[in-house]
Amino acid sequence: MLTKSLDEAQRKVENYFFDIRKQLFEYDEVLNSQRDRVYTERRRALESDNLQSLIVEYAELTMDDILEANIGSDAPVESWDLEKLIAKVQQYCYLLNDLTPDLLRSKCSSYEDLQDYLRLRGREAYLQKRDIVEKEALGLMKEAERFLILSNIDRLWKEHLQAIKFVQQAVGLRGYAQRDPLIEYKLEGYNLFLEMMAQIRRNVIYSIYQFKPVMVKKDQEQSQNDKSANVVRNGRSGKKKPNPVGSTEPSSAASPQASA
Repeated sequence: MLTKSLDEAQRKVENYFFDIRKQLFEYDEVLNSQRDRVYTERRRALESDNLQSLIVEYAELTMDDILEANIGSDAPVESWDLEKLIAKVQQYCYLLNDLTPDLLRSKCSSYEDLQDYLRLRGREAYLQKRDIVEKEALGLMKEAERFLILSNIDRLWKEHLQAIKFVQQAVGLRGYAQRDPLIEYKLEGYNLFLEMMAQIRRNVIYSIYQFKPVMVKKDQEQSQNDKSANVVRNGRSGKKKPNPVGSTEPSSAASPQASA
């Protein structure tokens, strides 16, 4: 009789802890699937030699987000607030300052036409910005794209982990309202994840559109030349100081050996 009671108690304890482990595993599976997606995106940015297709995708999806937020796919053409839409588009990309309500009305007679046209302009603006930056320094745009993608993924993923932790703690109370905490966690976690991924691409494409490279070397050379000219004009010294950025001037004398 005592043995039977002990076996029953042990079975209940084991079932209790099994249910806890199962629940924790199911919660972890939600986060693991999101982690796989984020790390895939990060690996893509790290290993790819050409991020142009990814940035074009970001540009198109961001234009879709702006259009959906300001017009809506079910809104009739007569109710379109094109001025509001254009203001938001130009807030993201100053290169699209030629957009006007009349231009959009003349080219777009439906929501799908408007979506396709904004996607096209988003791609063109990115390629235009890419050409501008590449003329300043070859290969700079690729490095800037990689940096912007990785930095935004790392920062927003950390914030997402903190937010999802709070959600996991909060959904436990919803069991009192006869709602499954796991289902609630999956739904809210999924919505948070979608918003994080959207924020990553919005931040990246906005930063790329606004990116204006500053050639530090040229600025330093000009600053040093100005300082040298002031020294000569003030009569304090006629001797030219060495340029801190390492530029050289032609000289008839041979350079000294490094080991001398």
